[in-house]
Amino acid sequence: MARLSRGGYERRLRDLRLLVLDVDGVLTGGEIIFIDDDREAKMFCVRDGSAMFIARLIGLKIAVITARSSKAVERRFTELPVDHLRQGEKNKVGACLDIQRQEGIADHEVAYIGDDLIDLPMLEHAGLGITVPDGHPKLLEIADWVTSTPGGRGAAREVVDDVVTARGLWDEVLDDYRRRQQLPVDRVESEVG
Repeated sequence: MARLSRGGYERRLRDLRLLVLDVDGVLTGGEIIFIDDDREAKMFCVRDGSAMFIARLIGLKIAVITARSSKAVERRFTELPVDHLRQGEKNKVGACLDIQRQEGIADHEVAYIGDDLIDLPMLEHAGLGITVPDGHPKLLEIADWVTSTPGGRGAAREVVDDVVTARGLWDEVLDDYRRRQQLPVDRVESEVG
């Protein structure tokens, strides 16, 4: 399915500076729930949200580009450290090129995760085109890499974890989590004593 070997995939991840994500089918399972008064609900995977904090820690920029516009998407991605959120973008390549110009990022430094035919031009544009295992068969044919995790179940987290692995940064990431979880010394002493 994937055009790259694991080694080739990891080599490309080492140079990655921008990870661009689709929403429906990648950061969600692809379902859209309409509630009676035209409100919309989406389910997001918490692990994908954690991936965005890890990406920031390792200096990887995150952009979310989606063809639809949704208050649920706006709320979710203003709560997370996302560098660029572009909704209502029918021309995802154009939106990505705009972000690349702003950030000074070359095409080969971009990875994109998409799941459907609208994502085909972005998969071809990005230096690393990725799809999910439940993506459209045409994307599965041309993708450089296919995640083992389906859309809406942590596919973005899988890719960010792969970046950490490829760059040998697990010690730094885990140390950061340990530091953030430590109690102040005076509190530990009072709880122990």
